[in-house]
Amino acid sequence: MMKRLLLLVLCAFPSLFTIHYSLGNTVAAQSRFVGGDLSMIPAYEQAGDKWLDASGTVITDLIPYVKSQGWTAVRVRLFVDPSQDTDPSVCQDLAYVLSLGKRVKDAGLCFMLDLHYSDTWADPSTQKIPASWTDHSRAALASQLYTYTHSVISAMIAGGATPDYVQIGNEITYGLLWDTDTGKYPSSSSQYVAAGYCPTWSASYSDGTSQWQRTASFLNNAAHGVRQSFADSGLDSMQVRIVVHTEMGNATRNSDNFYRHLRTAGFTNFDVIGLSYYPFWHGPLSVLGSLLATLGKDFADKEVQIVETAWYNNWYPSDANYTIAQLNSNWTANAQGQANFLRDLIAFLESYSSVTGLYYWMPEECGNGYQKTVMKNWQNRGLWQNGSSQRHAMLVAPDGTNPVALLSTFLSTDGIEGIESLPHSITSSQHHSLYDLSGRRIEKPVRGIYIQNGRKVLR
Repeated sequence: MMKRLLLLVLCAFPSLFTIHYSLGNTVAAQSRFVGGDLSMIPAYEQAGDKWLDASGTVITDLIPYVKSQGWTAVRVRLFVDPSQDTDPSVCQDLAYVLSLGKRVKDAGLCFMLDLHYSDTWADPSTQKIPASWTDHSRAALASQLYTYTHSVISAMIAGGATPDYVQIGNEITYGLLWDTDTGKYPSSSSQYVAAGYCPTWSASYSDGTSQWQRTASFLNNAAHGVRQSFADSGLDSMQVRIVVHTEMGNATRNSDNFYRHLRTAGFTNFDVIGLSYYPFWHGPLSVLGSLLATLGKDFADKEVQIVETAWYNNWYPSDANYTIAQLNSNWTANAQGQANFLRDLIAFLESYSSVTGLYYWMPEECGNGYQKTVMKNWQNRGLWQNGSSQRHAMLVAPDGTNPVALLSTFLSTDGIEGIESLPHSITSSQHHSLYDLSGRRIEKPVRGIYIQNGRKVLR
Protein backbone atom coordinates (compact mmCIF):
# COMPACT_ATOMS: atom_id res chain seq x y z
CA MET A 1 0.00 0.00 0.00
CA MET A 2 2.79 2.45 0.88
CA LYS A 3 4.57 1.84 -2.42
CA ARG A 4 1.33 2.41 -4.35
CA LEU A 5 0.70 5.60 -2.37
CA LEU A 6 4.24 6.78 -3.09
CA LEU A 7 3.75 6.16 -6.80
CA LEU A 8 0.52 8.17 -6.76
CA VAL A 9 2.26 11.04 -4.95
CA LEU A 10 5.14 11.09 -7.42
CA CYS A 11 2.82 11.04 -10.40
CA ALA A 12 0.58 13.73 -8.99
CA PHE A 13 3.45 16.09 -8.17
CA PRO A 14 5.97 16.06 -11.05
CA SER A 15 8.29 18.53 -9.32
CA LEU A 16 11.63 17.38 -7.89
CA PHE A 17 11.76 15.12 -4.84
CA THR A 18 14.52 13.34 -3.00
CA ILE A 19 14.15 9.80 -1.68
CA HIS A 20 16.15 9.19 1.50
CA TYR A 21 17.63 5.82 2.40
CA SER A 22 17.80 4.74 6.01
CA LEU A 23 21.30 4.11 7.43
CA GLY A 24 21.81 4.46 11.15
CA ASN A 25 24.52 3.34 13.52
CA THR A 26 22.95 -0.09 13.71
CA VAL A 27 21.97 -2.24 10.79
CA ALA A 28 18.28 -2.85 10.23
CA ALA A 29 17.35 -6.32 9.03
CA GLN A 30 17.04 -6.59 5.27
CA SER A 31 18.41 -3.09 4.61
CA ARG A 32 20.47 -2.92 1.44
CA PHE A 33 24.07 -1.80 1.42
CA VAL A 34 26.49 -1.10 -1.39
CA GLY A 35 30.16 -0.19 -1.36
CA GLY A 36 33.62 -1.66 -1.69
CA ASP A 37 36.65 -3.05 0.10
CA LEU A 38 38.78 0.07 0.57
CA SER A 39 41.54 -1.50 2.68
CA MET A 40 44.36 0.07 0.65
CA ILE A 41 43.37 3.74 0.98
CA PRO A 42 45.85 4.72 3.74
CA ALA A 43 48.72 2.89 2.01
CA TYR A 44 48.09 4.74 -1.25
CA GLU A 45 47.66 8.04 0.58
CA GLN A 46 50.99 7.56 2.32
CA ALA A 47 52.63 6.87 -1.06
CA GLY A 48 51.27 10.17 -2.39
CA ASP A 49 48.66 8.78 -4.77
CA LYS A 50 45.63 10.90 -5.61
CA TRP A 51 42.31 9.90 -7.14
CA LEU A 52 40.42 12.05 -9.63
CA ASP A 53 36.64 12.24 -9.95
CA ALA A 54 34.74 11.82 -13.22
CA SER A 55 35.43 15.45 -14.17
CA GLY A 56 39.20 15.15 -13.52
CA THR A 57 39.22 17.03 -10.21
CA VAL A 58 41.38 15.74 -7.34
CA ILE A 59 39.32 14.03 -4.62
CA THR A 60 40.45 15.31 -1.22
CA ASP A 61 39.20 12.27 0.70
CA LEU A 62 37.97 9.15 -1.06
CA ILE A 63 35.70 7.95 1.75
CA PRO A 64 33.34 10.97 1.83
CA TYR A 65 33.52 11.02 -1.97
CA VAL A 66 32.16 7.50 -2.42
CA LYS A 67 29.42 8.33 0.05
CA SER A 68 28.50 11.37 -2.06
CA GLN A 69 28.16 9.00 -5.02
CA GLY A 70 25.64 6.84 -3.19
CA TRP A 71 27.76 4.22 -1.45
CA THR A 72 26.55 3.24 2.01
CA ALA A 73 29.20 0.77 3.20
CA VAL A 74 32.93 0.08 3.32
CA ARG A 75 34.68 -3.23 4.00
CA VAL A 76 38.17 -3.38 5.56
CA ARG A 77 40.35 -6.45 6.18
CA LEU A 78 42.48 -7.15 9.26
CA PHE A 79 45.47 -9.49 9.57
CA VAL A 80 46.74 -10.81 12.92
CA ASP A 81 50.38 -9.79 12.39
CA PRO A 82 51.01 -8.57 8.83
CA SER A 83 54.68 -7.89 9.64
CA GLN A 84 55.18 -11.63 9.11
CA ASP A 85 54.50 -11.16 5.35
CA THR A 86 56.77 -9.41 2.85
CA ASP A 87 53.88 -8.44 0.55
CA PRO A 88 53.52 -4.64 1.00
CA SER A 89 49.76 -4.84 0.44
CA VAL A 90 49.51 -7.02 3.57
CA CYS A 91 49.75 -4.05 5.91
CA GLN A 92 46.42 -3.95 7.72
CA ASP A 93 47.28 -4.36 11.40
CA LEU A 94 45.00 -3.27 14.25
CA ALA A 95 46.25 0.33 14.41
CA TYR A 96 45.85 0.73 10.64
CA VAL A 97 42.34 -0.74 10.61
CA LEU A 98 41.20 1.14 13.71
CA SER A 99 42.17 4.46 12.12
CA LEU A 100 40.55 3.60 8.79
CA GLY A 101 37.45 2.17 10.45
CA LYS A 102 36.96 5.38 12.43
CA ARG A 103 37.12 7.38 9.18
CA VAL A 104 34.43 5.12 7.75
CA LYS A 105 32.18 5.55 10.78
CA ASP A 106 32.82 9.30 10.99
CA ALA A 107 31.63 9.56 7.39
CA GLY A 108 28.34 7.92 8.40
CA LEU A 109 28.94 4.73 6.45
CA CYS A 110 28.26 1.13 7.41
CA PHE A 111 31.50 -0.64 8.38
CA MET A 112 32.22 -4.32 7.64
CA LEU A 113 35.30 -5.69 9.39
CA ASP A 114 36.89 -8.68 7.62
CA LEU A 115 38.91 -10.83 10.06
CA HIS A 116 41.39 -12.99 8.15
CA TYR A 117 42.63 -14.91 11.22
CA SER A 118 46.03 -15.14 9.57
CA ASP A 119 49.20 -13.10 9.14
CA THR A 120 48.70 -13.20 5.37
CA TRP A 121 46.03 -13.67 2.73
CA ALA A 122 43.40 -16.25 3.67
CA ASP A 123 41.51 -17.81 0.77
CA PRO A 124 40.38 -21.24 -0.50
CA SER A 125 43.98 -22.30 -1.17
CA THR A 126 45.63 -20.89 1.96
CA GLN A 127 44.43 -20.69 5.56
CA LYS A 128 47.68 -20.30 7.47
CA ILE A 129 47.69 -20.28 11.26
CA PRO A 130 49.22 -17.03 12.60
CA ALA A 131 52.87 -17.45 13.60
CA SER A 132 52.13 -16.69 17.25
CA TRP A 133 49.45 -19.42 17.37
CA THR A 134 51.30 -22.28 15.70
CA ASP A 135 52.05 -24.19 18.93
CA HIS A 136 48.37 -24.23 19.94
CA SER A 137 46.32 -27.41 20.22
CA ARG A 138 42.87 -27.52 18.60
CA ALA A 139 41.24 -26.55 21.91
CA ALA A 140 43.77 -23.76 22.43
CA LEU A 141 43.14 -22.43 18.90
CA ALA A 142 39.41 -22.30 19.59
CA SER A 143 40.07 -20.42 22.83
CA GLN A 144 42.51 -18.08 21.06
CA LEU A 145 39.88 -17.23 18.45
CA TYR A 146 37.53 -16.06 21.20
CA THR A 147 40.23 -14.07 23.01
CA TYR A 148 41.62 -12.44 19.86
CA THR A 149 38.20 -11.60 18.41
CA HIS A 150 36.93 -10.15 21.69
CA SER A 151 40.09 -8.04 22.05
CA VAL A 152 39.95 -6.70 18.49
CA ILE A 153 36.24 -5.82 18.52
CA SER A 154 36.51 -4.23 21.98
CA ALA A 155 39.38 -2.06 20.73
CA MET A 156 37.40 -1.04 17.65
CA ILE A 157 34.38 -0.07 19.76
CA ALA A 158 36.50 1.89 22.24
CA GLY A 159 38.28 3.67 19.38
CA GLY A 160 35.10 4.92 17.69
CA ALA A 161 35.14 2.33 14.91
CA THR A 162 32.28 0.06 15.95
CA PRO A 163 31.73 -2.43 13.14
CA ASP A 164 28.21 -3.03 11.84
CA TYR A 165 29.21 -6.33 10.22
CA VAL A 166 32.00 -8.67 11.31
CA GLN A 167 33.24 -11.32 8.92
CA ILE A 168 34.73 -14.24 10.89
CA GLY A 169 37.22 -15.65 8.42
CA ASN A 170 37.90 -14.90 4.79
CA GLU A 171 36.82 -17.29 2.01
CA ILE A 172 36.73 -20.24 4.41
CA THR A 173 35.27 -22.57 1.76
CA TYR A 174 37.22 -25.54 3.17
CA GLY A 175 37.61 -24.39 6.77
CA LEU A 176 40.18 -22.19 8.49
CA LEU A 177 43.44 -22.39 10.47
CA TRP A 178 44.71 -25.42 8.57
CA ASP A 179 47.28 -27.39 10.48
CA THR A 180 49.88 -27.61 7.71
CA ASP A 181 53.39 -26.20 7.64
CA THR A 182 52.72 -23.83 4.76
CA GLY A 183 49.05 -23.13 5.38
CA LYS A 184 48.35 -24.46 1.88
CA TYR A 185 45.66 -27.08 1.33
CA PRO A 186 46.77 -30.67 1.96
CA SER A 187 48.30 -32.49 -0.98
CA SER A 188 46.35 -35.71 -0.40
CA SER A 189 43.04 -36.82 1.08
CA SER A 190 44.87 -38.81 3.75
CA GLN A 191 45.95 -35.50 5.31
CA TYR A 192 42.50 -33.86 5.38
CA VAL A 193 41.53 -34.89 8.90
CA ALA A 194 44.84 -33.93 10.50
CA ALA A 195 44.89 -30.56 8.72
CA GLY A 196 41.25 -29.74 9.45
CA TYR A 197 40.47 -29.46 5.72
CA CYS A 198 36.72 -29.72 5.11
CA PRO A 199 35.47 -31.93 2.21
CA THR A 200 32.91 -29.40 1.05
CA TRP A 201 32.25 -31.34 -2.16
CA SER A 202 30.68 -34.25 -0.26
CA ALA A 203 26.98 -34.21 0.54
CA SER A 204 27.66 -36.66 3.37
CA TYR A 205 28.49 -35.03 6.70
CA SER A 206 30.14 -38.27 7.86
CA ASP A 207 32.83 -37.89 5.19
CA GLY A 208 34.36 -35.08 7.25
CA THR A 209 32.81 -35.23 10.73
CA SER A 210 36.05 -34.34 12.50
CA GLN A 211 36.81 -31.41 10.19
CA TRP A 212 33.28 -30.00 10.39
CA GLN A 213 33.28 -30.22 14.19
CA ARG A 214 36.68 -28.49 14.29
CA THR A 215 35.50 -25.68 12.02
CA ALA A 216 32.20 -25.27 13.89
CA SER A 217 34.09 -25.04 17.18
CA PHE A 218 36.34 -22.33 15.78
CA LEU A 219 33.45 -20.32 14.36
CA ASN A 220 31.35 -20.64 17.51
CA ASN A 221 34.22 -19.22 19.54
CA ALA A 222 34.81 -16.41 17.05
CA ALA A 223 31.12 -15.49 16.96
CA HIS A 224 30.94 -15.59 20.76
CA GLY A 225 33.91 -13.22 20.87
CA VAL A 226 32.06 -10.79 18.61
CA ARG A 227 28.80 -10.88 20.58
CA GLN A 228 30.44 -10.75 24.00
CA SER A 229 32.64 -7.78 23.09
CA PHE A 230 29.51 -5.81 22.26
CA ALA A 231 27.80 -6.87 25.48
CA ASP A 232 30.87 -6.05 27.56
CA SER A 233 30.98 -2.60 25.92
CA GLY A 234 27.38 -1.92 26.96
CA LEU A 235 25.95 -2.50 23.49
CA ASP A 236 23.30 -4.88 22.21
CA SER A 237 25.14 -8.06 21.25
CA MET A 238 22.63 -8.71 18.47
CA GLN A 239 23.04 -5.33 16.75
CA VAL A 240 26.21 -6.53 15.04
CA ARG A 241 25.71 -8.81 12.03
CA ILE A 242 28.06 -11.79 11.74
CA VAL A 243 29.14 -12.87 8.25
CA VAL A 244 30.42 -16.30 7.18
CA HIS A 245 32.25 -15.93 3.87
CA THR A 246 32.88 -18.58 1.22
CA GLU A 247 34.33 -18.31 -2.25
CA MET A 248 32.89 -21.15 -4.28
CA GLY A 249 30.25 -19.32 -6.30
CA ASN A 250 30.72 -21.77 -9.18
CA ALA A 251 29.55 -24.86 -7.33
CA THR A 252 26.04 -24.62 -5.91
CA ARG A 253 26.25 -28.06 -4.36
CA ASN A 254 29.54 -27.33 -2.58
CA SER A 255 28.42 -24.00 -1.15
CA ASP A 256 25.15 -25.47 0.07
CA ASN A 257 27.00 -28.42 1.60
CA PHE A 258 29.32 -26.05 3.49
CA TYR A 259 26.56 -24.21 5.32
CA ARG A 260 24.43 -27.34 5.85
CA HIS A 261 27.33 -29.28 7.37
CA LEU A 262 28.22 -26.41 9.67
CA ARG A 263 24.62 -26.34 10.85
CA THR A 264 24.76 -30.08 11.53
CA ALA A 265 28.00 -29.56 13.47
CA GLY A 266 26.26 -27.03 15.70
CA PHE A 267 27.21 -23.65 14.29
CA THR A 268 24.26 -21.33 13.57
CA ASN A 269 25.33 -18.10 15.32
CA PHE A 270 25.62 -15.92 12.23
CA ASP A 271 23.37 -13.66 10.20
CA VAL A 272 24.79 -13.32 6.70
CA ILE A 273 26.08 -15.71 4.06
CA GLY A 274 28.91 -13.84 2.34
CA LEU A 275 29.95 -14.84 -1.17
CA SER A 276 32.80 -13.98 -3.52
CA TYR A 277 31.67 -13.79 -7.14
CA TYR A 278 34.29 -13.29 -9.84
CA PRO A 279 32.81 -14.38 -13.17
CA PHE A 280 36.18 -15.15 -14.75
CA TRP A 281 36.65 -17.83 -12.06
CA HIS A 282 33.10 -18.69 -11.03
CA GLY A 283 31.12 -18.52 -14.26
CA PRO A 284 28.26 -16.52 -15.77
CA LEU A 285 25.37 -14.93 -13.89
CA SER A 286 23.23 -18.03 -14.38
CA VAL A 287 25.65 -20.00 -12.15
CA LEU A 288 25.41 -17.34 -9.45
CA GLY A 289 21.63 -17.40 -9.81
CA SER A 290 21.48 -21.14 -9.20
CA LEU A 291 23.49 -20.73 -6.00
CA LEU A 292 21.39 -17.79 -4.76
CA ALA A 293 18.16 -19.71 -5.39
CA THR A 294 19.44 -22.76 -3.49
CA LEU A 295 20.72 -20.75 -0.54
CA GLY A 296 17.50 -18.74 -0.44
CA LYS A 297 15.52 -21.97 -0.12
CA ASP A 298 17.77 -23.83 2.32
CA PHE A 299 18.73 -20.82 4.47
CA ALA A 300 15.71 -18.56 4.35
CA ASP A 301 16.64 -17.11 7.74
CA LYS A 302 19.95 -15.72 6.45
CA GLU A 303 20.75 -12.67 4.40
CA VAL A 304 23.13 -13.10 1.47
CA GLN A 305 25.72 -10.52 0.50
CA ILE A 306 28.18 -10.44 -2.39
CA VAL A 307 31.12 -9.28 -0.29
CA GLU A 308 33.61 -9.45 -3.17
CA THR A 309 33.17 -8.95 -6.90
CA ALA A 310 35.11 -7.27 -9.71
CA TRP A 311 35.79 -7.24 -13.43
CA TYR A 312 39.00 -6.47 -15.28
CA ASN A 313 39.57 -3.06 -16.82
CA ASN A 314 42.60 -4.36 -18.71
CA TRP A 315 44.41 -7.62 -19.46
CA TYR A 316 41.90 -10.46 -19.12
CA PRO A 317 43.51 -12.87 -16.57
CA SER A 318 45.58 -15.81 -17.75
CA ASP A 319 44.27 -18.01 -14.91
CA ALA A 320 40.61 -17.44 -15.77
CA ASN A 321 38.35 -20.50 -15.86
CA TYR A 322 36.10 -18.91 -18.50
CA THR A 323 36.71 -16.86 -21.65
CA ILE A 324 35.00 -13.56 -22.34
CA ALA A 325 33.04 -15.27 -25.10
CA GLN A 326 31.76 -17.86 -22.62
CA LEU A 327 30.64 -15.17 -20.22
CA ASN A 328 29.30 -12.29 -22.24
CA SER A 329 30.75 -10.59 -25.30
CA ASN A 330 29.94 -7.21 -23.74
CA TRP A 331 32.18 -7.87 -20.76
CA THR A 332 35.40 -6.97 -22.45
CA ALA A 333 38.50 -6.28 -20.38
CA ASN A 334 38.24 -2.49 -20.47
CA ALA A 335 36.32 0.34 -18.81
CA GLN A 336 33.21 -0.24 -20.92
CA GLY A 337 33.22 -3.98 -20.21
CA GLN A 338 33.61 -3.23 -16.50
CA ALA A 339 30.62 -0.89 -16.59
CA ASN A 340 28.56 -3.41 -18.56
CA PHE A 341 29.38 -6.12 -16.03
CA LEU A 342 28.28 -3.97 -13.08
CA ARG A 343 25.09 -2.93 -14.85
CA ASP A 344 24.21 -6.55 -15.70
CA LEU A 345 25.07 -7.85 -12.23
CA ILE A 346 22.99 -5.22 -10.47
CA ALA A 347 20.01 -5.84 -12.74
CA PHE A 348 20.37 -9.60 -12.18
CA LEU A 349 20.45 -9.29 -8.38
CA GLU A 350 17.14 -7.43 -8.36
CA SER A 351 15.44 -10.83 -8.72
CA TYR A 352 16.87 -12.09 -5.41
CA SER A 353 15.34 -10.41 -2.37
CA SER A 354 17.67 -12.25 0.02
CA VAL A 355 20.70 -10.37 -1.39
CA THR A 356 21.18 -7.33 0.83
CA GLY A 357 24.74 -6.25 0.08
CA LEU A 358 27.13 -5.73 -2.82
CA TYR A 359 30.82 -4.87 -2.33
CA TYR A 360 33.36 -4.21 -5.08
CA TRP A 361 36.84 -5.61 -4.48
CA MET A 362 39.63 -3.01 -4.21
CA PRO A 363 38.00 -0.27 -6.31
CA GLU A 364 40.69 2.16 -5.10
CA GLU A 365 43.53 0.27 -6.81
CA CYS A 366 46.29 2.50 -8.25
CA GLY A 367 48.64 -0.29 -9.30
CA ASN A 368 51.90 -0.31 -7.33
CA GLY A 369 51.34 3.27 -6.26
CA TYR A 370 53.08 6.51 -7.12
CA GLN A 371 56.25 5.45 -5.29
CA LYS A 372 55.89 1.85 -6.54
CA THR A 373 55.82 0.53 -2.99
CA VAL A 374 52.16 -0.28 -2.29
CA MET A 375 51.61 -3.57 -4.13
CA LYS A 376 53.74 -6.23 -5.77
CA ASN A 377 51.58 -6.52 -8.88
CA TRP A 378 48.76 -4.74 -10.64
CA GLN A 379 45.38 -6.42 -10.36
CA ASN A 380 43.71 -4.31 -13.10
CA ARG A 381 40.26 -4.57 -11.55
CA GLY A 382 39.93 -1.18 -9.83
CA LEU A 383 37.76 1.76 -10.85
CA TRP A 384 40.72 4.12 -11.40
CA GLN A 385 43.69 3.98 -13.77
CA ASN A 386 46.89 2.26 -12.69
CA GLY A 387 50.28 3.73 -13.52
CA SER A 388 53.24 5.60 -12.09
CA SER A 389 51.53 8.98 -12.30
CA GLN A 390 50.66 10.60 -8.98
CA ARG A 391 47.12 11.32 -10.18
CA HIS A 392 44.83 8.47 -11.21
CA ALA A 393 41.87 9.17 -13.46
CA MET A 394 38.54 7.48 -12.89
CA LEU A 395 37.80 4.80 -15.50
CA VAL A 396 34.79 6.51 -17.04
CA ALA A 397 33.44 4.25 -19.79
CA PRO A 398 33.20 5.50 -23.41
CA ASP A 399 29.41 5.74 -23.01
CA GLY A 400 29.95 8.18 -20.12
CA THR A 401 29.30 5.75 -17.27
CA ASN A 402 30.79 6.72 -13.90
CA PRO A 403 31.46 3.29 -12.34
CA VAL A 404 31.41 4.61 -8.76
CA ALA A 405 27.94 6.11 -9.18
CA LEU A 406 26.77 3.09 -11.17
CA LEU A 407 27.46 0.75 -8.26
CA SER A 408 25.04 2.68 -6.04
CA THR A 409 22.11 1.78 -8.31
CA PHE A 410 22.05 -1.56 -6.45
CA LEU A 411 20.12 0.24 -3.73
CA SER A 412 16.39 -0.23 -3.96
CA THR A 413 13.64 2.05 -2.70
CA ASP A 414 12.86 -0.32 0.18
CA GLY A 415 13.21 1.46 3.51
CA ILE A 416 12.15 4.93 2.29
CA GLU A 417 11.99 7.35 5.18
CA GLY A 418 10.19 10.19 3.47
CA ILE A 419 10.03 12.62 0.57
CA GLU A 420 11.50 16.10 0.67
CA SER A 421 10.72 18.66 -2.01
CA LEU A 422 13.66 20.40 -3.64
CA PRO A 423 14.00 23.46 -5.87
CA HIS A 424 13.03 22.91 -9.49
CA SER A 425 16.50 23.90 -10.68
CA ILE A 426 19.23 21.26 -10.40
CA THR A 427 22.68 22.48 -9.52
CA SER A 428 25.92 20.56 -10.01
CA SER A 429 29.18 20.74 -8.09
CA GLN A 430 32.34 18.69 -7.90
CA HIS A 431 30.76 15.88 -5.91
CA HIS A 432 27.07 16.44 -6.63
CA SER A 433 26.75 15.87 -10.35
CA LEU A 434 23.68 14.21 -11.82
CA TYR A 435 23.76 10.65 -13.15
CA ASP A 436 21.14 8.48 -14.76
CA LEU A 437 20.28 5.08 -13.26
CA SER A 438 23.04 3.47 -15.34
CA GLY A 439 25.67 5.75 -13.81
CA ARG A 440 26.14 8.06 -16.83
CA ARG A 441 26.72 11.70 -16.03
CA ILE A 442 23.93 13.99 -17.23
CA GLU A 443 24.59 17.64 -18.07
CA LYS A 444 21.10 18.68 -19.25
CA PRO A 445 18.47 16.61 -17.46
CA VAL A 446 14.98 16.17 -18.83
CA ARG A 447 12.02 14.86 -16.82
CA GLY A 448 12.90 11.55 -15.16
CA ILE A 449 14.70 9.88 -12.24
CA TYR A 450 18.37 10.64 -11.55
CA ILE A 451 21.00 10.10 -8.86
CA GLN A 452 22.48 13.13 -7.08
CA ASN A 453 24.59 13.08 -3.93
CA GLY A 454 23.75 9.41 -3.42
CA ARG A 455 19.99 9.95 -3.59
CA LYS A 456 17.40 9.25 -6.23
CA VAL A 457 15.79 12.45 -7.42
CA LEU A 458 12.77 12.93 -9.65
CA ARG A 459 12.48 15.84 -12.07
